Amino acid sequence: MRTGAPRRDNLYYAANLIGLAVIGYRLLGELLQFLLSSVLGANLADGKALPVAVGVLLNGLFAAINLALPTLWLRRAARPLAPAPLALRRPGRVALVALPLFLCYTTLCSVAANLLRMLLGLGGYTPPSGVTLPEGAGPLALAFLSICVIPAIGEELLFRGTIQRLLAPYGDWFSIIVSSVFFALLHADLSQIPSIFALSLFLGYLVAAYGNVTDAMLLHFFNNLSGFLQLWARQQMDGTNVMALTAILFSIYFAAGLGALVVVLRHRPLPKLPRYPTRKNRMGRTERVLSAPFFTITLLLLVLTCVMEYFR
Repeated sequence: MRTGAPRRDNLYYAANLIGLAVIGYRLLGELLQFLLSSVLGANLADGKALPVAVGVLLNGLFAAINLALPTLWLRRAARPLAPAPLALRRPGRVALVALPLFLCYTTLCSVAANLLRMLLGLGGYTPPSGVTLPEGAGPLALAFLSICVIPAIGEELLFRGTIQRLLAPYGDWFSIIVSSVFFALLHADLSQIPSIFALSLFLGYLVAAYGNVTDAMLLHFFNNLSGFLQLWARQQMDGTNVMALTAILFSIYFAAGLGALVVVLRHRPLPKLPRYPTRKNRMGRTERVLSAPFFTITLLLLVLTCVMEYFR
């Protein structure tokens, strides 16, 4: 390398790639939803409604495509940076101990999100409309795949398996926080953004500490499964039974989480993530990623989208 030649900033390059992948994920999702609505609308205009199972299947297929394409593109584009290889191993004992902790943690986050929703509602905020589960065993099974399985696998591969690992050389907590910010903002529900960010921190720490993305997939799946069961109960049961089921699940998760916490504190201390050695007289990591135009534009667009949700 010749004297005086500028050094390539890999973090700047990685931040731009992440910004492009995230905005591509968002735009591709909008395009696929438009195509799905067009297909369903065209059939209704012809007086031939598609079977419910076909609509649910297309929705799940589009969700898988929406997650797979940005992930594959980002992993391919990031090859010159030599990111850490994707670790997909069989879930171990760590996941079994972390699962009750995570479900307890998600329950507390859900309570906090409901309280925030009530506070925002005083100012006129209306959260996005929820998902309605279809009737029938076949369509319900397809909806289960779309809601519980596909996001658990696809989102973990994109956010923890790719974005976080791409930023990991610059600090584990730095990579966890950046990936969690995007993960939370992409859900675009103001009342859930803080709780989703908190859940993402938990999953990110698990992957950084133990190096297995499959553990995060397992926890993510059970979180989605819990929400799926409660959504099904709200559609099939009266209010009293739904409240009873919610109270039972809360009690189970809370008790199991406390038990797991006791085990962890007594027998399995949590590993500490190493600190990133920052050098003096150099631009900090946050300044470097924010100086990447695609990263910053994507971040601002996501924040603006969430703010506009309040006035929707």
